[in-house]
Amino acid sequence: MNLFIYQLKQAFLSLKKKPGFVFSVASTMGVTLGALLCVLTLAYLLLIEPLPYPEQDRLFVVNNEVYGAEKAFMGNFYSSPGLVHLYKNKEAFEYAAMIDYGQDVIISHRSQPLVNTAYVTPGLHQIIASPMALGRMFEASEALGTNNPVVMLSYNVWQQEFDASADILQQKINLSGVSYRIVGILAENFVEPELNGMGRKTQVWLPWDYNQTNEWDRKSFASVNTSRKFIGQMKKDLSKDQTEQILTPLVNERWQEGVSDIEFFKGWSIKIQLLSVKSVMSGGSESTAIMLLAGVLGLVLIACGNISNLFMSRTAEKQRPMAIQAAIGATKKHLFKAMFAETSLLFFISIILALVIAKSGFYILQQYLAAVLPRVNELSLNPITFGSAILFTIVLALFFAKLSTRMINYHTLNTSLQNSSKGSGLQVSKTVCQVLIATQVALAMVLVFANLSIFKDAMKTINAPIGYTTNNISSLSLNYSSTDFPSQEEGISIMAEIMEKIETLPEVESLSQSEIPLHGFFSNLMTNVDNNEKYTPYLKYVGHRYFSIIEQTLIQGENFTLADRKVHKNRNHVMIVNQAFAKQLKADGDVLGVKISMGDIESIKIVGIVKGITNRGTYALGTYNADNAAPVPRVYMPTGLGRINFMIKFKPGQSVSREQLGKLLAEVDARYSVYSFNSADDVLSQHLFSEITTAVTTAALALITFFLAGIGLYGILSYSTQMRRFELGTRMAVGAKRSDLIKLIIKDNASAILFGVLFSLGMLFLLIFAFSEQVSHYITLELLPVFIVTLAMISMLSLFACYFPLRQYINKPVIHALKGSE
Repeated sequence: MNLFIYQLKQAFLSLKKKPGFVFSVASTMGVTLGALLCVLTLAYLLLIEPLPYPEQDRLFVVNNEVYGAEKAFMGNFYSSPGLVHLYKNKEAFEYAAMIDYGQDVIISHRSQPLVNTAYVTPGLHQIIASPMALGRMFEASEALGTNNPVVMLSYNVWQQEFDASADILQQKINLSGVSYRIVGILAENFVEPELNGMGRKTQVWLPWDYNQTNEWDRKSFASVNTSRKFIGQMKKDLSKDQTEQILTPLVNERWQEGVSDIEFFKGWSIKIQLLSVKSVMSGGSESTAIMLLAGVLGLVLIACGNISNLFMSRTAEKQRPMAIQAAIGATKKHLFKAMFAETSLLFFISIILALVIAKSGFYILQQYLAAVLPRVNELSLNPITFGSAILFTIVLALFFAKLSTRMINYHTLNTSLQNSSKGSGLQVSKTVCQVLIATQVALAMVLVFANLSIFKDAMKTINAPIGYTTNNISSLSLNYSSTDFPSQEEGISIMAEIMEKIETLPEVESLSQSEIPLHGFFSNLMTNVDNNEKYTPYLKYVGHRYFSIIEQTLIQGENFTLADRKVHKNRNHVMIVNQAFAKQLKADGDVLGVKISMGDIESIKIVGIVKGITNRGTYALGTYNADNAAPVPRVYMPTGLGRINFMIKFKPGQSVSREQLGKLLAEVDARYSVYSFNSADDVLSQHLFSEITTAVTTAALALITFFLAGIGLYGILSYSTQMRRFELGTRMAVGAKRSDLIKLIIKDNASAILFGVLFSLGMLFLLIFAFSEQVSHYITLELLPVFIVTLAMISMLSLFACYFPLRQYINKPVIHALKGSE
């Protein structure tokens, strides 16, 4: 032990004289190992670490799968009475809870923030054993039907919106005109089960009785919603299959009774599917974690190849000190221990930097990728991170110490002090150099090709035409703060005055009582009056200026008029359809004048056809398990004049603030406030956030891989060229031209580069075979140009790495190459 400590001191003194070497090793390995620790911790969290809930193996989300008459899967959604029926008959669960997700404005707060809400039954927080910072969780006094107006706040809302007020439990907040007493603050370390989308964090928790479902929807089995969820702790004596068999007839039979008088639902059915809470929260991100881990491991291997060059040069440089040690009796084992002391110090410095990088990586993931990756808020430097860091330090220190000592021919080391003639220095064999070149090329090919393939797919989605414009358009939704709602006539009058004031703003170009194209669609049941065929297109209510503002092309027929929007007993109902729905109705798409029935409206005339639009994540109902690329049928109907959603078109470069709009509303009617105000460009970016993040990440990884591979190849070939300095000088002395020497170096390394390319092809085929399900989406003929581009990039990089180290010899007089070679 004392000897090793002495060797560490000697290694420290030796490394102090080589700051460039220390910086190169520590920075390269620190950054790459930091990325590896970050991704490794994430992978452990997603793949192995259990959820922070008791009895997590018995926690399940109950999906309500709806199937059409042709057994086509229509989606997962609950009707309000159907969900309540399941909750009241929870015979397969020890504990169960209903959840309905939404948003609302805290109108009693000075800034009137828009918050994410969740309406729950008391069992939820009992099932997941929610930790509390203050107060209590919901209990029997907030059970179904009690109508007790209390709320729980998230820790962040308490800190940010209420300044961590000590008397928060004595305060009340007002949402939608109802005053709620605050009874609890969830703890900072509370982990919410993300059942309604990754990254969505509930800020205000309310009892189920106060959910935003209207009275008609609370009783209708035909009105469904995807924001409603059911979670339960399954009984110990039941299996998942048994529970599904118990619940399916219970739910399906009651739903059939509820829609028995609706002809449209004849032949439809419901099947219950249980999914573990962990699988729902992970959202299939396990494959993403594995792919990230594979990519970062590739970078670490390339970095190790680069560092190998540095250590080989370092070993050659230390030949004389080691020869002195051997001359006075040091064995090969002693030399290994001395080298191990040096590599241990280097990788200790590297791993400290790596832990800082990993911690920074956790912060970046939590701030910017919470909507893409689940559970990132649980990331921290934990025992897995520290254990992996210690393991990497030991393994890499041993590996590079062994690599360095393997270069040493101990039997000739003793004589090297007396023999200083040409060629007596330590050299790396040609085979080792060729293997290093092939390895660098193979890894670079695989990583660059994989990243460019994913990048191309992401950019294809980002740049795909959407069929409308979002330029200079914003969405405005209003909030009504009283439980005493205005009459229809009064509401229309107030909206007209609000619109008039908005239109007079100098920044505003146009205005429509509509939601932006990314919002406002919902599936609806419709029937062709002529042949009684049934359809489920997406319906949206829009104003008469909607299509002109978003520049959605009207192909045939006419637009809505202001008169179409006025509600009266004898009005003619009209609709505009897109091309996809027109072709569903008639093969030739000529549907002008066709009449559709919907609910209580017996006849709605089609007066126009518009071009289709594309919104990511929206599929035609019934195509979930078939062709997800099928055109989505859409229907547009004129909205009433009392609508509280607006689409504002601003003049180029102009806009207004949320505060300005709030003051404007207060001037008209203080009961109205701004619910949400967002740029359509921002909303579109949020919809494409996953693709944008993928594109940026893969582009960065491809560039980093290319850069590291370039450094590695240059290092290897620079060393190889330096070792052939005398040979190159001799060839030039007997008449070899510059081009002859360039061809010689390229020819000598071409076999290693070619082998690397072929090896990369084998690795790619192996990866495709091993992860066929995950990568099948990407495997098309469109990848051929990507592979050609990758091959061209790596080939040019290899040629550059062959040529650049040679320049210092072929661009100078021959004497430069021959000088000092003997």
